[in-house]
Amino acid sequence: MNNSEINNLLNGLSQRLNTSPEALKKNLEKGNLNSVLSKMNSSQAKKVQEILDNPKQSEKFLNSPQAQAIIKKLMG
Repeated sequence: MNNSEINNLLNGLSQRLNTSPEALKKNLEKGNLNSVLSKMNSSQAKKVQEILDNPKQSEKFLNSPQAQAIIKKLMG
């Protein structure tokens, strides 16, 4: 993913979560997932929490090319 695609992803996600892309990025950079999860509907938040609670699923998710691109973008 390039910067434009990552920004588009952040923009789309921020619209779904009813927050600004900047606020979403800040929360993700700080590791403040509770703030992000609280803005999701209960089924979305549950799915994300299940991934976070399962080390194998978390590793699979974090090793995906899309997640790696987002991580690189957020880490500068």
